[in-house]
Amino acid sequence: MKKQAAEAVQAEKGEKPLDRDGEGRQLYAEDILGMLEAELARRKEERRPLELQWILNANFQSGHQYCDINPHNGEIFETEEGTARGAYNRIAPLIESRIANLKQLKYTMTVRPQTDDPDDEEKAKIATKLLKSFIASSDFEGKRNMLLEWTELCGTAFVLSWWDKDGGRTVGGDGAEEIREGELRYGLLTPYEVYPESIYKQDMEDQRSLLIEQVLTVEELYEMYGVRMDGGSVDTFALTPVCSGGGYGHPVSSAFALTYRKAENSVRLITWFERPGRVYPNGRLIIAAGNTLLHYGELPYGTIPVCSVKCKDVPGQFFGRSVITELIPLQRAYNGVKNKLHDHIRTLAANPLLVPEGSVSELESLEDCGVTPGRIVEYNPERGKPSPLDFPDISGEVRLECESLQREMEYTAGVSQMTVVGNTAAGIISGRAIEKLQQIDSTRISLTGDNLRDAVKRLAQIWLGIFKRCAVGSRVVESVGMGEAGGALIWCASDINSFDVAFDTENELKYGDEAQKQEFFTALKLGLFNDEHGNVPASTRRRALELMRLGCYSELLYAGELHAKNAKRENSMLATCGIDGPGLYDDDEVHIEEHCRFAVGRGFAELRKKDPALAEAFDRHIALHSKRLQEGRISHTDQKKGIKDEQQY
Repeated sequence: MKKQAAEAVQAEKGEKPLDRDGEGRQLYAEDILGMLEAELARRKEERRPLELQWILNANFQSGHQYCDINPHNGEIFETEEGTARGAYNRIAPLIESRIANLKQLKYTMTVRPQTDDPDDEEKAKIATKLLKSFIASSDFEGKRNMLLEWTELCGTAFVLSWWDKDGGRTVGGDGAEEIREGELRYGLLTPYEVYPESIYKQDMEDQRSLLIEQVLTVEELYEMYGVRMDGGSVDTFALTPVCSGGGYGHPVSSAFALTYRKAENSVRLITWFERPGRVYPNGRLIIAAGNTLLHYGELPYGTIPVCSVKCKDVPGQFFGRSVITELIPLQRAYNGVKNKLHDHIRTLAANPLLVPEGSVSELESLEDCGVTPGRIVEYNPERGKPSPLDFPDISGEVRLECESLQREMEYTAGVSQMTVVGNTAAGIISGRAIEKLQQIDSTRISLTGDNLRDAVKRLAQIWLGIFKRCAVGSRVVESVGMGEAGGALIWCASDINSFDVAFDTENELKYGDEAQKQEFFTALKLGLFNDEHGNVPASTRRRALELMRLGCYSELLYAGELHAKNAKRENSMLATCGIDGPGLYDDDEVHIEEHCRFAVGRGFAELRKKDPALAEAFDRHIALHSKRLQEGRISHTDQKKGIKDEQQY
């Protein structure tokens, strides 16, 4: 990409035509840059109302709750409400509870084979291992947590995937320039950075093009594209402290709010993805920074490599809806009721007096300080006696309104008192009733969980597509650890022929870990996993150890499983490293089973045609295992017979 960026800069300086439009006219760099700027301005204007709502959501979650959107000038303004302006933020803990629940989701995936052919099944296993290895090595959990936070805040977040030609292992080159095998990368995009063709097209597949605007420092730009540019001040967003009215004699109070800021020594990076169509059959990928075109070419992935994640779907809208949007009116009402209660409490605490005119000589001092504890108030009994001002008691309806607003906010957020603080509703003491309440809570929030799981599945399909298109030659994925026996997965792009991805488990918010565990052990007790001899298979015992969470369960794996993994590693490395004789400590019976399973597959049949000598060596390897197994059985039989004869003697 760095080399292509440099060539694009040279083409721009030389004013060479880069392409032709739908009418056959030549396109120069300045035409393409002008198109990008015009499209960016149009899409910004169309997305502006949504952007204001995202800013308002961020303000309310951070505690800056006396603001609103001015529909006339399209800005966020300060509101004036009542004497007291306390913000009793219930949105933040509710969103934290939602994120904590959504983090329970697991994303272990399996690639289903294209057909029931053994070769397709083997390729599906390779793709599955590749996915699991990539997720484990790419800090997926950290990126997922950031994705959850942005999804809850704005209703939508995005993941951009790309192929980095300068990443991965070094496979050649001289001292001046190294040649690397390349690697897949991905990163989070906030909704502020993504501009679709139309906000009224709901799915990513409906968008013909997608525009991404990012703010990078000049150092970051150089690291990505190898181009030096002069930076400047660029508008962007940040969470910064702001001042607002505090009420009760406090002129200002400090709160944090999402506002615009200036990023210094930075440039705007614009990336344009366009799907294949009639005018551009292979699509287009355009990258520009400042007034410089860095890259212009075909779309290398066949599709737009951006996956959207939504909190709640909105029919006919590209961007999703955040729960915070629905909580804002309730939070305003809750603040109003709480402030009225505090107004009443403060008035009572001030101890106001009814003073007859002329009965108190130090009236000004009494007005300033009130009746402090232990103070003596002199008054003229002929003029009348000062008396406390009578106030009506606080109505029970006011307290009920507070509790009602709390419950309504919890219901809107999809959580309850049980989820937030662990309390159950009054009168609920039955374990079955509590379990039912937990299921109801999980069902409401599981809608967002389903959206997350669907998005991760689409993301995995994008990854497999990029691997198939961009990975060149045979590649090795190392598997480290006792459970993998130090194995390695050797694969190439042709091994990926299926993009049917499925999750290994159900949505944990609908069907929790504890429920799955109880049903598993119930089935185990009923003997549903037993084989024809009444024995529990080793794989079932291993699954039981996992569910019991006995630490590093791989230390409890059986020797037979370790031998099976070792035999599978020999199978996978046959074509590249050949095969030696059986190892001293190999379990012959297990190795014969795994080698024979591999030998009846299509891959070994093709290997026999391509390299008969290597196939014959593999046959001899199996024969040696069989001979050693037979000799071991005869020796064991003779040994038992000798012991029996000795006992008879």
